[in-house]
Amino acid sequence: MSEDTKSVVFLESIPKTVGIMGIIFCLFLMAGFLFSNEKGFLGDRFQLFSFFKIKQIRVSSEWPISNSEVKAWLPHLEGRSLFALNVSDLVASLEKKTWVEQVVIKKQYPDHLWIELETKRPRALSTVQGIAYFVDEKGNVIEKARPGLLKTLDLPFISFSSTRDRWDVSQIFAMADQFKKLARSKYSISQIILGNYPYFKIFLENPKIEVLLNIENWQSQSKVLETLLLDPPSQIQQLQRINLMFPKKAVVSIHN
Repeated sequence: MSEDTKSVVFLESIPKTVGIMGIIFCLFLMAGFLFSNEKGFLGDRFQLFSFFKIKQIRVSSEWPISNSEVKAWLPHLEGRSLFALNVSDLVASLEKKTWVEQVVIKKQYPDHLWIELETKRPRALSTVQGIAYFVDEKGNVIEKARPGLLKTLDLPFISFSSTRDRWDVSQIFAMADQFKKLARSKYSISQIILGNYPYFKIFLENPKIEVLLNIENWQSQSKVLETLLLDPPSQIQQLQRINLMFPKKAVVSIHN
């Protein structure tokens, strides 16, 4: 048998499935290449494929941002290809909006886009140059306080001394949350004043009481505060001030 004849026989012996698998492999390779070029030249040209064009956009947002408000912020997306959509740029533009904490955007092929927004949580009011602003968990300004939102939110005022940089504001708000539990809704905090670290004070209302605290021993003094507020000794009259700045010591002032 000649060499040419052997070659023909060898080629004829290759299973047809090998050729089919090669075609499938090439298709997967091409698809991966297209995905990797979503933001580039091929991504732009992929707009021509109608079966991957955006037909529906669903938005999920939290108070005080409405779904319609989010949609008004979006560029025109219907008809654009999911492949070509630059999700990172869209997320960045939405996260610049007031009240927006985090944005998650999901592509659901072939033609759906999901946008979920998490909003910032206002924890208190703070004055900046005489104007009241909502502040978040870290004490960062969200926006100027609007009358409509003020009626909806029951927030304390928080003010800072010259040593603000030393304060972990999120720790103060955690303390305020614990106080709500120990006060059992009998008292609420109307104002928080962060003085020279580690000393601060809170003002309670209904009835009004001033409480001086030390953030370093707040936990150990919380039981004392709970007793004085909810079950004070019979000889103690209406409280005016409770000083808990010193470890294992409470100094009480009463109304005359």
